Amino acid sequence: MDEQWIVVAQRDEIPEGAMKRVEIDGHRYLVILSEGDWYAVDDQCSHEDVSLYLGCVHGDHIKCSLHGSRFSLKTGAPLEEPATDPIGTYPVKVEDNKVMIQTKN
Repeated sequence: MDEQWIVVAQRDEIPEGAMKRVEIDGHRYLVILSEGDWYAVDDQCSHEDVSLYLGCVHGDHIKCSLHGSRFSLKTGAPLEEPATDPIGTYPVKVEDNKVMIQTKN
């Protein structure tokens, strides 16, 4: 598999505690800045087909708005039921004011 870095935002587009939804090759991701750390995760709850963009970020986890499942932004692991499957996580880097995520094709 080829790994590639994709520019998804300018640094100042995503304020602290916020997220941006992006779509790359038909796949939706969330890019998040929380407590000074950058994260990229799948934009779909593993329990139900609902966008995590509708949820909220607290520290290093995100909470689904539908049933309250929480996921680690670091590992994608579910932290609270009803979700039992992880969500995808992706490397993030910021260079020259550009926010990039690494995807796998």
